[in-house]
Amino acid sequence: MIFFGNKVNGNYLRDVLPSKNSDVESVKAAIAYGSDASTLLANCLANKFRLDIWMRYDHTVPVSPNLLRKLLTNVGNNIFCNLVPDILHSKVVWWKGYGAYIGSANLTDRAWVTNIEFGVFLSEEELLVDNSLAQIELFFENLASYEEIFPLSEEVITEQEKLYKLRQSQMKAIDEASLKQRKHKVWEGPATHTTPEKAYDAHRSRFIKEWGDGISYLRNIASKAPAYRPAWLNEGVPAEWQADQFLHAYYHNEVKDGAKHPYEDFYSKNKADPAKALEAGLQWWSRLPGPPSNEDDNCHRRAPVIYELLSKENIGNLTVEGFAEICKANHSTADHVKRMRLAVLCIDDAHTGLDGRVEAFAEWLWAKKNNSGQTIKDLLIYVMDSGRPEDFVDMLFEAAYSENRKFPHFGINQISEMTGWARPELCPPRNGRTSKGLRALGYDVKIH
Repeated sequence: MIFFGNKVNGNYLRDVLPSKNSDVESVKAAIAYGSDASTLLANCLANKFRLDIWMRYDHTVPVSPNLLRKLLTNVGNNIFCNLVPDILHSKVVWWKGYGAYIGSANLTDRAWVTNIEFGVFLSEEELLVDNSLAQIELFFENLASYEEIFPLSEEVITEQEKLYKLRQSQMKAIDEASLKQRKHKVWEGPATHTTPEKAYDAHRSRFIKEWGDGISYLRNIASKAPAYRPAWLNEGVPAEWQADQFLHAYYHNEVKDGAKHPYEDFYSKNKADPAKALEAGLQWWSRLPGPPSNEDDNCHRRAPVIYELLSKENIGNLTVEGFAEICKANHSTADHVKRMRLAVLCIDDAHTGLDGRVEAFAEWLWAKKNNSGQTIKDLLIYVMDSGRPEDFVDMLFEAAYSENRKFPHFGINQISEMTGWARPELCPPRNGRTSKGLRALGYDVKIH
């Protein structure tokens, strides 16, 4: 699976076009708007691929007459265009035998090169895995069956040319007048050519800055938390854990409102003075007569399991059974497993409880290796114990996002939370809930 965002991520849709050596039986496309004949059409002509394309027809001239004429001219070269009145809005290209693009890009030069688009290319093998190929076939079969759809003809092109001239004569004046009224200048998109490598480096830089700021905020809270420790929380609980569980309680009880998660509303209210919001929150925390959301269990039972099993003395001897206990004690891992398909976990019984699912997940992940040949135990050692403390955020990024190191279904929140429980001196725990709590207090952090 490849994602295409043009200059945003350095993957350009034009680069997915198959070569003459690609195994393409034929091409089907349903693209609403278009003006460009130099990408898809030119590729089909150059490689002698049959193209069946459905495009939109209406009085606004959604497909340029020039493109319509090139399509019609090439009927003898196995190029066939059908027009869908008024309601076509899809953007999909299926190279049968090669793969399919599904996304936001119309058939225009800007969409395929300079616009900020987003779409995904799935190979034929990927489409076969979960029966997606049959769904694409059915889509085009159904599309071809509607009586309202008609083939492109010279009469249609003549009509669209007249409509185009009519609209141009009036729209030009409207566009010029509108352009003078807009406040922000026209943007032609990112100025520099972005490669996947540059996009990855930019992502790394943004992550290191944002995550480093987040650690600073959490350490500041940890420096204050012991002075506000509620009576029911053991004195020996590390300050970093106390900070995390303060945020846990604050988010679940002061911010979250049933099914609503209004942390952005809190952020807008508190961003001018996060210190004041933090002080009020800590005062609230210190007066709690009991744990409102299992904070005592998290600090007294769950976190010590992770701390013990991933200690520097024990991490090298970690077993799959121990890893399962860690996953069960790690909130973000258990929460993620809740949403995983049972088929991925090789579980047949839909009534399997969460502990059973997490154990299956741990066994499934334990058996895998990343592209560097690491096991999940190797990855945890890499993050926690193989580098300097000042390199931790960079290594965390590598573990979560590098193609060489990342594992499926084991993301940034799981890794950072485990590390925070196991190595509080390295960093406080952080997961999605922690980030939401920080943001609600007015700190400018990202929700990962």
